Amino acid sequence: MKNYKWIAFLAVTLSLFVSVMSMGAILISLKDISDSFNTPIHQVSWIVIVHLLTVTAILLPAGNIADRFGRKNVHIFGILIFIIGTLIGVFANTFEILIFSRIIMAIGSGMGQAVGGAIVSSLFPDSERGKSLGMMSTSVGLGQTVGPVVGGLLVYNFGWESVYVFLLIPMVLAFILGYLLLKKDEIEAVGSDNQIFDYKGTLFGISFIITLIVGLKNLSFENIFSNYSILFLIISIFFGLAFIFTELRANNPLLNFGLFKKKDFSVAVNTRFFAFMSMSTDMIMMPIFLTGLLNINESNVGFMLIFGALAFAISAPIGGRLSDQFGREKFIILGLLLLIFAYAMISQFSVNTSKIFITSILIIGGIGKGLWGSPNMAVTYSSLDRNQYGFVSSIISFIRNMGNTLGQTYATIILSAFLIIGANYNGDISGLSSLEESSINVFLNAWKFIYFSSIFFLLISLIPNIFAIRQKQI
Repeated sequence: MKNYKWIAFLAVTLSLFVSVMSMGAILISLKDISDSFNTPIHQVSWIVIVHLLTVTAILLPAGNIADRFGRKNVHIFGILIFIIGTLIGVFANTFEILIFSRIIMAIGSGMGQAVGGAIVSSLFPDSERGKSLGMMSTSVGLGQTVGPVVGGLLVYNFGWESVYVFLLIPMVLAFILGYLLLKKDEIEAVGSDNQIFDYKGTLFGISFIITLIVGLKNLSFENIFSNYSILFLIISIFFGLAFIFTELRANNPLLNFGLFKKKDFSVAVNTRFFAFMSMSTDMIMMPIFLTGLLNINESNVGFMLIFGALAFAISAPIGGRLSDQFGREKFIILGLLLLIFAYAMISQFSVNTSKIFITSILIIGGIGKGLWGSPNMAVTYSSLDRNQYGFVSSIISFIRNMGNTLGQTYATIILSAFLIIGANYNGDISGLSSLEESSINVFLNAWKFIYFSSIFFLLISLIPNIFAIRQKQI
């Protein structure tokens, strides 16, 4: 079929679009969920953190499994699991059940993310890789665009439950398209059926991620040794060391550390991790700032966030296409510089900052996100062989979600620490707008600290790319 690659592309990116859209819609609903279940900020943020944590934990084994048992099978099964998790969320009557539904949704989302990039990269030649991955990033940008708007409208008019009901419709369509349109012989890996699955690496890797995030997220600021968080952090160190030792000795490791000897691959992974760690702090802080501190309703916040997401959706394919012609590192550097500028401006936001100025800065940040992302993915894929695309797809998503998980965990820890210690506040998001002026200043100091940290993470992403492009010019 002449246009098969684009038909398959549509089938894959629709599920990715819905998965990303769900994140934006649920982020907007945090305030309503917080009010509905009477949960404070540090607890309601688990809605986001547990999703990222689960996705991160499942990405590497899912990519390995897909290369052995079929990318289409993993893709379709992942969509089905996502649908089941969404149905549980529709009927959740306690916060614990809602958390459980997010875990199930995240398992399905992680399976889809693990194979999505591999399927797309298998369909297109290297000369079109930047363009195809740019179009894939556009679907992410469109998901980010639609998510806050749809979520804001639904939550404002019908409550947070309506978000879960809405997600079922496009995901069922994605399941049907994937089942009917994807051809196994066009998208599967070659020569990976006889590889032995790395069970020990999977166990130690997942255990490391879970114990690390649970330990960090449950730190007590009144008395750091008063709960089990320190124990979890200590255990995570042992799991981390066990994972590294196991992977170095495994014949078919889940994470092949030898690949990091390839300079292009290691620079691309470093860029991706720290850039997403930076961007994820903004992902969770901006809705809290707008809905909580400024007390803007969810519907209006959705429309404010749409402009930054649209800028991302438009700039991603442009950056991908142009980077194929003029050099990928140039656009990675340009995108990161725009993000640094945007976050420097955001760090100075206050209760008096106008909506127009906030939206303008979000647009600049969206352009920066779009310009660096597609070239970075293209560099990562081009640095390895075609039969490793399943691994590359999963490592790209793994690094993104690990950065997102640590970044959002970091942001909520810092915000909670400032508010609890500096303002004696441990309430829900809606209570932020009624804080006294001194407590608002505490929030804004936390805001500045978090965004300055984000700039530091971006610099760690930026500098190796500057050295890389200089060495290529010599």
